[in-house]
Amino acid sequence: MAKSRVLRKWALALVFASLGAPSGAFAAKLAIVIDDLGYQPMPEALSALPAQISVSILPDTPYDQATSQLAHQQRRDVLLHMPMEPLHRAPLEMATLTRQMDQQTFQRTLRSGLARVPDAIAVNNHMGSALTQNPQAMDWVMEVLSEQGLFFLDSRTTAKSVALKQAKQQNVPALRRHVFLDHLSTEKFISQQLSRAIRQAKQNGYAIAIGHPYPITLDVLSQLLPQLEAQGIQLVRLSELSRFTD
Repeated sequence: MAKSRVLRKWALALVFASLGAPSGAFAAKLAIVIDDLGYQPMPEALSALPAQISVSILPDTPYDQATSQLAHQQRRDVLLHMPMEPLHRAPLEMATLTRQMDQQTFQRTLRSGLARVPDAIAVNNHMGSALTQNPQAMDWVMEVLSEQGLFFLDSRTTAKSVALKQAKQQNVPALRRHVFLDHLSTEKFISQQLSRAIRQAKQNGYAIAIGHPYPITLDVLSQLLPQLEAQGIQLVRLSELSRFTD
């Protein structure tokens, strides 16, 4: 499995190298990741969205493997949405990585999560406001990603995250989330957040937005994504942004 992931990494690298600089009408790129999949089957409304929409799956959930397989069949980028320890008290997933774990337990738990989502090309954190501030913990994460040829997306649940710094030190490709789409589940708010992501993409050349499989989120995306082209925005898979750095 690790060998196949490394081969996939190099195949992706060739794709990234072939992309070149953005040109023409699409001067800006937008990637959208839908988190928290796995507890329910893949929503039909999500399956109906463009294949460029990436999905992130919680491990050890009833539908983690089925969702990974279906998303892969739909030619989506698949991520492992790895639970990580938060600063504040909250219900924790069974597979949550914590600061109290020793290195062996920590990395075994992460590898087990990756085995549950075998199509993952990257990992992003579920919660994690405590763990992503911890350099040692992030080093342990990056060691596993390096050996399996994966990259990291920092969900950026804290401004004090050191994930990108530790990834760079271990030569692991890494990106960060710029906009959360739906921490308020209203059509107006989600539309405003998508507009914010579009502005960020135009300003910096790209942006990454994270949302959740709420019916209202998927409905707003189905309405607004067809309008991106007219705004000079290209919707892309997350993997297509790996040549960018924050």
